[in-house]
Amino acid sequence: MVAPVTQSVRRLSFLSMATHKTLKSVVHNLAESFVSLMNYRGDDYVMGHVVHASWRTGAREFRVNLLTGVTDSSPLLVPEVQNSIASYVKWLPDMVRQSKSDPGFVAEAELVVSVDPSVKRPHGKSGFFESPFTCKVRIVDERGKQYSHQISDWWYPEKVLPVKRWWRFW
Repeated sequence: MVAPVTQSVRRLSFLSMATHKTLKSVVHNLAESFVSLMNYRGDDYVMGHVVHASWRTGAREFRVNLLTGVTDSSPLLVPEVQNSIASYVKWLPDMVRQSKSDPGFVAEAELVVSVDPSVKRPHGKSGFFESPFTCKVRIVDERGKQYSHQISDWWYPEKVLPVKRWWRFW
């Protein structure tokens, strides 16, 4: 018969074993977090900065290696976006560990965001215009298995409208 304390230790060690399965959750959470309203830098949401930069430059896409922080030279990588990406690169190992996986399992991790600046539509009656975007996060584990999550939606930058000053209404 095994002592109750030993059984408890065995249960705990089983629960703390790293697993590949949760990498699917990691890619989902990273993609959803990147395009969320919690990802705010400077004077707009990060996706707002991306869409605004796309309208200004005509650029359509950027890629980021989430393990190293290496990016392409896309004009969409304005300082606010670069700052956000640096946070995600730093956060990735902790996120993998918190999901009960092992950062050593991650052989590749990539974030790809694309915007179509040629398509704009009014966003309701807000006075803003929005463009379609796609955000994809992909992780490849050390065995070669791929995990990915893609979000396709519309976003509008909020900083492009001029601020109306109260004294200009008179």
